[in-house]
Amino acid sequence: MRRFLMFLAIVAGVCAFVASSASASGPTQIVFSKTGAFSPSLGPFGFWIWCEGESTNPYHGQCNGAMYFYSLIAATKHVAGGVTELSEGVYQMTVASTLDDSVSCTLTNAAAPKGGPNNTVNVSCTVPAGSGSSTTAVVNVTGN
Repeated sequence: MRRFLMFLAIVAGVCAFVASSASASGPTQIVFSKTGAFSPSLGPFGFWIWCEGESTNPYHGQCNGAMYFYSLIAATKHVAGGVTELSEGVYQMTVASTLDDSVSCTLTNAAAPKGGPNNTVNVSCTVPAGSGSSTTAVVNVTGN
């Protein structure tokens, strides 16, 4: 429960940052969010990752957020990495834990984002080894 609360605190902080810095005509920002996902190889897992897409600022292409794998890793892990737009509205985030080698994953939304928890995000990890997907993820793209 403590890990989940820490995860929620990280999410709330990043949400506040994104909300305060996003604008309708500003830089593209991409957020993938899902708690309570499950796969046979990863077990229960979740993610909340924010990325800066197209922009002229120094954060262009960078991602920050958190991932957890409830039955495999003892704590929620801060992750950072990069984002690429594969096609119109389809993004791929490649992230890894910043303090150790416990997480290395790629997350990709399957189609252009739909409002609410109605998006498919595929997750493939080399550490912990496994893959999964969620059809109820939130994918939010602003500023494009």
